[in-house]
Amino acid sequence: MTFWVEYTEKRVNTQYLEVGLSTDEVVELASAFRFYGYWRIDLDSGHFFVTEDVCRIFGLEPKNGPMNMVAFTARIHPDDMPQLMETFERASGERLTYHNIYRIKADAEDYKYVRSVGKFRDKPGTSGEVVGITYEFFAERPGVTFFLDDQNPPKT
Repeated sequence: MTFWVEYTEKRVNTQYLEVGLSTDEVVELASAFRFYGYWRIDLDSGHFFVTEDVCRIFGLEPKNGPMNMVAFTARIHPDDMPQLMETFERASGERLTYHNIYRIKADAEDYKYVRSVGKFRDKPGTSGEVVGITYEFFAERPGVTFFLDDQNPPKT
């Protein structure tokens, strides 16, 4: 399984400004055709906070407040867990940015691929937190065009 941890500072990508996009439009475009969720782990308490799309990606019911980390990790392929834990430890301990591509349960027998990108973030007076995004991959479908209205038909 592929993983990557960044050891150097990467410049902030502001290329969207060159073509006149706002930050809201960047997020809207990135999340238009797939679940694209955000999360945060408080390193002192171990509390795990996620958005609705992260819950949907993992096949779990959304709720307010900290999520059950055991329920989330139970959905991850057992062969991928050691690498995910190693990456998380290194990122939080060494204050790094990282990404992982790993498998989660799609149904009782099958798995699907997701990607998480996370980074350490300082939080004054604490050990900090790790924040990030998670999104699912789609199987490639050459020559197929999707329109947002096709993905989210009007409710009748």
